[in-house]
This record gives sequence, structure tokens and C-alpha cells, in this order.
Amino acid sequence: MKYHQYLLLGVALTCFHESSACADDLFQLFWRGTYYARNSTSHIIAVSFTEQSLVQEVAQNSGLDPSQLIFVYRPQKRDAAVVQKNGAFVATVFQMQSTFTDINNPNNTITVRQALLSNPANANISGSFFGLEQRTLSAAGGLSSDNLSGMAVYSNSDGNLVYSAHVSTGARVADMTNAP
Repeated sequence: MKYHQYLLLGVALTCFHESSACADDLFQLFWRGTYYARNSTSHIIAVSFTEQSLVQEVAQNSGLDPSQLIFVYRPQKRDAAVVQKNGAFVATVFQMQSTFTDINNPNNTITVRQALLSNPANANISGSFFGLEQRTLSAAGGLSSDNLSGMAVYSNSDGNLVYSAHVSTGARVADMTNAP
């Protein structure tokens, strides 16, 4: 009898945990910039790119349809990631959580942020980010909006490429997955 009570308690706690899981805060991320490379005659060329280039690369590596993917900023995870349109996580593209300096205002709604960018694929520091983040909090203390704007400068030494990009967030992307 006690075994069944413990089993029932375990199932109830599991259901409670799953139902109380909060969705990720996701905000569409625009990544507009230029990368510099050498062409076949060794001249330096400048090529424009957007976040769609990053989405295409993730789609190709994961076998997913790029039209079903969105590039997002996840403030609590301090990263830039690709998710499906329902908010389901696909891949982290850049991380900013390892080495950073944040200067916050007293009510924690404005942050001047500098962070080293790392690529989770090779765990190497590839560049840096500098910007301003402004948050609006709900009455309950949850995140209502997050406006991040700044510059990213990074490189890909394997491809001899140097990138610079203006980074900004847009609308909230609904996370329908109830992921923790």
C-alpha cells in the first residue's frame, strides 16, 4: 500500500513540475552586417549578410526547413539561438554567458553589456559584443519586453573571415513548448 502512495506522490509531483515549467523568453534577433574575406585573386571583398544566413546554416546542419526557423535572443540564457516557429529549441549559435561585464541601473531594467562571444560548436572565443539592453518587467516581475541593441565583432579563423554586425531584438516569439 505504501508503495502505491509513494508512486502516486511521485506522479503528482512530476505532473506539477511539468505544468509549472515556464516557457523561454524569446525575442526575434536581427543580425545585420558585413563579413570580409579574400577572393580567388587575394583581394579583400566585403559581403553583406543577415541573420537569415545563420538560420540557413543551422537548417542545413539539422536537416530542417529554414522557413520554419527563427533567430532569437534568449535573455536568461545569454545566447543567440535558432528555434522553430513554435519556440522549440534547435541550436545555440553564439553564447555570451561565460565572460562578460554588465552594468545595471538600480531597478535592473537597463544594462550596458560587454561580453565575449563563443561558438558552442568549437567552444572558442570568436569575438565580442557591446550593447545596451532595456527590459520592461510586468507587475509580477516577469519579463514583458527586452530591447537589445549593439554591435558584434567576431571572426572565423578556419575560413579566414572577419565579421561585424549590428544586433537588435524585435518582437517576442511565443514559446509554445513549455520548455524549462
